[in-house]
Amino acid sequence: MSNKQAKIVIVDDNTDYLFTMKTFLSRNGFETKTAPNGKMGIELIKKENPDLIILDVMMETTFSGFEVCRQIRNDPELKNTPIIGVTGVEDELRLKYEKYEDEGYFNPDFFFDKPVDKDILLEKIKELI
Repeated sequence: MSNKQAKIVIVDDNTDYLFTMKTFLSRNGFETKTAPNGKMGIELIKKENPDLIILDVMMETTFSGFEVCRQIRNDPELKNTPIIGVTGVEDELRLKYEKYEDEGYFNPDFFFDKPVDKDILLEKIKELI
């Protein structure tokens, strides 16, 4: 990575989470852009070509994080962009995300349950960029 500020796109339908993560990452030296749903997220990702994407898995919109991830991985120009998936499903429904053998549909580079430990998130971002 050169001296330029790394660009991160955050896609999440929770506006409080978007604000918190944008503020946190900006204060830690990252350029951040946000999208409140999957459709706008895909458009923003294609426009910005970020260094990394933080993607909510379960969004109450037309394009869930699963679909956003699939479209990114199928786009020749974006397919190698690191994706960190996040979800609050474990906290809300007591279900734990597990990576399955068929990774063609949802295959982030790393996955966090919300609430995300911000120190570990920073380490993982630096590792992936």
